[in-house]
Amino acid sequence: MRSTTHVVAAIGIWLLGMLETAVGQQLDNNKLVEFYQARRYADAAEYLLSFYPDSIAEPAVLSRLGYCYLMAGDYIHAERYYRQLHMLDSLDVSVLLNLAAINVQRGQYPSAVGYYDRVVAIDTNHVGAYHALAGLMRRQGNFDLTYVNLKRANQIQPANSDIAYDFARLCMDLERYHEADTVLQEALKADPQHGTLLLGKLLVADKLKRYGEMVELGKQLVALGDESQQVLGLLAKGYFHRDDFNGCIETYNRLLALHDRMGEIDYYYLAMAHKALKHYKEALACMDNVLELAISPNTAFYYGRKADLHDLANQPSASASSYLRSFHFSVIPIHYYSLAVLYDRKLNDTRNALRYYRLYLKQNPPPEESRYVDYVQKRLEELAQKRTQ
Repeated sequence: MRSTTHVVAAIGIWLLGMLETAVGQQLDNNKLVEFYQARRYADAAEYLLSFYPDSIAEPAVLSRLGYCYLMAGDYIHAERYYRQLHMLDSLDVSVLLNLAAINVQRGQYPSAVGYYDRVVAIDTNHVGAYHALAGLMRRQGNFDLTYVNLKRANQIQPANSDIAYDFARLCMDLERYHEADTVLQEALKADPQHGTLLLGKLLVADKLKRYGEMVELGKQLVALGDESQQVLGLLAKGYFHRDDFNGCIETYNRLLALHDRMGEIDYYYLAMAHKALKHYKEALACMDNVLELAISPNTAFYYGRKADLHDLANQPSASASSYLRSFHFSVIPIHYYSLAVLYDRKLNDTRNALRYYRLYLKQNPPPEESRYVDYVQKRLEELAQKRTQ
């Protein structure tokens, strides 16, 4: 990339040639260059105006004045000069783009849309205008037009990583996960090591439940130096669903070492990984963290899983307590069944077993639980007979 000094010097040479024709040697070009180098654009504009009448209609001078005021953040004066240029040539794309940018800066979004629309009417392949229109449409909440403009920009420049990522994220928001995957894959052909695009692929792989791909992408991002909480969390999730429970635990431990905190779902996966390896003590500690972070309606479900862990750890009373706690948040019918079985088989509490078996049947369990229903009905008869003996 050229240095600022080189760019400013080039501007100065161009400006000198222009102004020598207009005013001879009166204007000090070196002074003007100094203004640019110091980013004193307002001073540069005032210096130029000292050599020209306010009614100047020379396009080159109007363009330079508009540019100076634009860079100085004086959008009112900048728009004034660009509007004069637009009156001289309504098809000048660069002028339309500057007017659009000025209106965006001033929060005049409908006007900005109008200018960008004129740009794409003149140049149907202007990627920057389509990309800008997409951003403005998203701001208005018009996701259909956001999609149309981003898709057009992506079609023109499929290797443009910024556009590809923005389009892919929009497709994900619209639940068009396969389209997002295709867009990112195409952009990655031009830059296979682009971290942002790889992250996008990882997010899409998660939505598509491509867990093997999640592991490969996560490892690739870590190798590139991205050990963010998001990347490590998704990598660990990929390991979990690939039944690599040690890899899952190691990755979550790395996440905790680096970031000192995790989310609810991360602690849940870590708990289930420990459960799979029969590390019940560690699993229970993780479930405690899940429950501290839980947001209803998941809380009842998590208490049920904690109850399962207590049961596996041969702690039936604690298991029953967790099942009962789950009902404070939401009624999950299968929890009644599990609690009844616990009282029946491990706590030898026939009264409570009968109570919760009956409560389970009152929930009208779904068809997929028919085998549990059959067992409960049979067991109720057996227990009733036992009590009459």
